[in-house]
Amino acid sequence: MMMLDPETLVEEPAKPRRWVRALLAAIVLLLAAMWVYAFVFASKKGVYRVDSSEWRANAQTVCTAAQEQRLQLVDMTAGYIANPTNEQMLQRADVVDKATDIVEQQLDDIVAFPVPTDRDRELIASFEGFYRTLISDRRAYTSRLRSFDLEPYRETLLTKGGPVTNALTDFTSGNNVKACAPPGELGGDTPG
Repeated sequence: MMMLDPETLVEEPAKPRRWVRALLAAIVLLLAAMWVYAFVFASKKGVYRVDSSEWRANAQTVCTAAQEQRLQLVDMTAGYIANPTNEQMLQRADVVDKATDIVEQQLDDIVAFPVPTDRDRELIASFEGFYRTLISDRRAYTSRLRSFDLEPYRETLLTKGGPVTNALTDFTSGNNVKACAPPGELGGDTPG
């Protein structure tokens, strides 16, 4: 019987499998192709981007004026009142309703501006729908205040789970019409 010397035993290294190399090479090529497409061929236009620069300029002008009107409604230096009286709740409801009236008129004005393409009309119609939902949320809030029901302002959640202001902010940022961003609860403050 022959005895094997453990020092003479050399384990042969495992040969790499060709299919693993091929799979890794394919993954690297697909990733490279994705980045080439993203940087070279993909559209640079944002999802919410309206093509009409005239519409964007007009909307910014209208929204800036509306924003200035809302800021004049109330002096916010006193800050938030944790336990308001019934009279203070009614005053807050009045201010929010006035601010909402301004927001509603602003929306009516900016959606009335003509745009040249169906895509732009669809985008603006979607924006209008989101804003109408926000306006409805604001009206519901003031209705609760007038009933002396001190609950926080609540927004409708979209099917993707975020508040309606997220979609509005994406639209206004993507179109560089930041003055059209949704106002905060009282109208002059913006949501944080």
